[in-house]
Amino acid sequence: MDAEQLQTFSATLTAMMQHTLNKMRDSMDDLIGEEVLPPDLADRATMESGRNFALLMRERDRQTLAGIHEALARLEAGEYGICEECDEDIAPARLKAQPMATLCVHCQGRREDQARARAGMASGFFEA
Repeated sequence: MDAEQLQTFSATLTAMMQHTLNKMRDSMDDLIGEEVLPPDLADRATMESGRNFALLMRERDRQTLAGIHEALARLEAGEYGICEECDEDIAPARLKAQPMATLCVHCQGRREDQARARAGMASGFFEA
């Protein structure tokens, strides 16, 4: 991967990081703004459901942020775009679609197949 491509991915990851931080800040502001519980139980349940959903989204954003930081660290170390399983280059098209990817398409597919097989065995629906 050439320096221009690396610079493009760095800019993409940095923009993703800023966007995610802004979303997290906005969601925290929304959660802080909800101070008064409504007297109606249905309204209270709706509010709690909304809070739970916001917390789930915040956790997803936290995980995304961690992935972005890891990708930027790999970029700095000169390891960005290299599959962590087979050490082959990850296709630029894959990185463009998923800038935090750590596996090439082949290794990612193999990992997903293995996870499906384990899930099938655990649920008793695995067919040999």
